[in-house]
Amino acid sequence: MSEHGQGVEEGRRKAARKCWKATKTAVIKDTWVPLLTLPWKCAFNCLCCSCRQAGIEASRWVWQCVQCWTPLSLTVLLLWLLYRPDRFHPTVDSASLASLDLNGNSLRYNLAVDLSFRNSNRLLSISYLDVGASASYNGTSLGLAGNSLPGSFQQGPKNTTVLHAVFQGMVTVVDVQVQEGLAKELERERGSGAVRVRVRVDLTIMYKVIVKEIFFYSYECYLPFTPLPNAVFLSDSAPCFRV
Repeated sequence: MSEHGQGVEEGRRKAARKCWKATKTAVIKDTWVPLLTLPWKCAFNCLCCSCRQAGIEASRWVWQCVQCWTPLSLTVLLLWLLYRPDRFHPTVDSASLASLDLNGNSLRYNLAVDLSFRNSNRLLSISYLDVGASASYNGTSLGLAGNSLPGSFQQGPKNTTVLHAVFQGMVTVVDVQVQEGLAKELERERGSGAVRVRVRVDLTIMYKVIVKEIFFYSYECYLPFTPLPNAVFLSDSAPCFRV
């Protein structure tokens, strides 16, 4: 290779190293400004869009692309695995069922649930943009938790937040077949010693891994109680399963 060719090759390598260094800085600081301020040629070299110049063999071009993408891909993957809140599931720490009675076509209910949200990550904070909960019995909706839950909140690393959801009111069951089904199910569960109510939790959360990402999660929690009037919660902690 001529001296001119060697100079061009060395300049290309310096540009790639400079771009890679700036990319690492951008990833660590969670901002792409340093990368955007680089010369256009350098950005292309780093992204392997123009690393194939005239006179460069295909094998060398492929190797340059591998050198460029491998460290960046590994860095992004490791950061994602490090910061992502894996195995995130709310749980029901405690619950009380004061009433669940069917009188004619009126189903009265009074349910209180303590929902526990655990952020087990050591570094990552989670922003809960929206928290919703609804309850149902045998497919019949018992309504929403309403104003008992906060609209949004922030949760720091290694932190547990407990929210108190209250479901109280009356629902009118118009369909006669549904009424009969509810009456039979209540009688059957009272005879078996466990009345089961379902609570659904819907979450919109946001966390930042390199960039901010928003996720929508839904969970279902199945809560067993002894029959009324005692209605003791039959579990120390009931996990909620993602649906």
